[in-house]
Amino acid sequence: MPANLPPQYFEIEKKYREAKELREKLVYLQQLLAAVPKHKGTEKLQAELKTKMSKLREQIKKRKRSAGSGGSWFQVEKQGAGQVVIMGLPNSGKSTLLNTLTNAHAEVGIYPFTTNLPKVGMLEYEDIKIQIVDTPPLHPEAPAWLFGLYRNSDLLLVVLDCRSDLPADFQKINELINGHNIFLKKGEFGDIKDAIIVLNKIETEGSQEHINSFIKKYQSDYKIFPNPVNESSQLLILKRTIFEALNIIRIYTKKIGKPIVKEDPVVFKNGTTVIEAAEYIHKDFKKNLKFARLWNESGYNGQRVEKNYTLADGDVIEFHI
Repeated sequence: MPANLPPQYFEIEKKYREAKELREKLVYLQQLLAAVPKHKGTEKLQAELKTKMSKLREQIKKRKRSAGSGGSWFQVEKQGAGQVVIMGLPNSGKSTLLNTLTNAHAEVGIYPFTTNLPKVGMLEYEDIKIQIVDTPPLHPEAPAWLFGLYRNSDLLLVVLDCRSDLPADFQKINELINGHNIFLKKGEFGDIKDAIIVLNKIETEGSQEHINSFIKKYQSDYKIFPNPVNESSQLLILKRTIFEALNIIRIYTKKIGKPIVKEDPVVFKNGTTVIEAAEYIHKDFKKNLKFARLWNESGYNGQRVEKNYTLADGDVIEFHI
């Protein structure tokens, strides 16, 4: 096994080994192959992963040919600055939240199970777009691919209906996903997912006391957002909360001798350094980078920065090759 595999490779490998559904395993194999650095030292590993993928695809085909044993599998390709998946029990208001955040037109019903396939919209936040995925309701007989969507997401929006028993519903959700090795709380075993709890239908008469009690009980462990969907100011706050929870930054590149134009940012994970950003933008930048200049609202106005300088949201960088 090559010694220079990135940390995310081993995180994905752990998920692959724990996965039980064939198509879920295939998703992780594809992610593993994408995470492997492409050089001569990893050629054997790349070949092994491709062989495993080929064998899994053949197994899946054989199951499909067996009457009723194949089932359906749904994936949502990630787009935009991040993928946020909405999770909730039947009739909790997930589709309404999707429509509110993205101006999508998902069907909204007053009966359970209105959504039976993933529905996708794009949340526009300042100069980036974030993918929001509405999913079928969570229940004991939910298909395996639904948990694959949860696991593969960058962030979960857990929707709770304030007309119902909030602690009981939240416990039910945790029990269902914990059974698939997905956890929302740090310190648990398994796949820890970042999540925002969205309290829906908070205008329900007599619900405020229950909402306050729920927030007091869980606010130290979870991000909780009471969601009055008819208030534009609160909607803006929710969008900002989602952006911050994704733990991403927007970096703008500047051409030498040209004015700053803050549009079409490159999105990175928080903690990205100058040299990591340079390598992402072009593979040759890493070895050829002489120095970089930085502009931001923290006092930098074209000063040189070290290659290991950690970038922040909104930074403008000029690479000198």
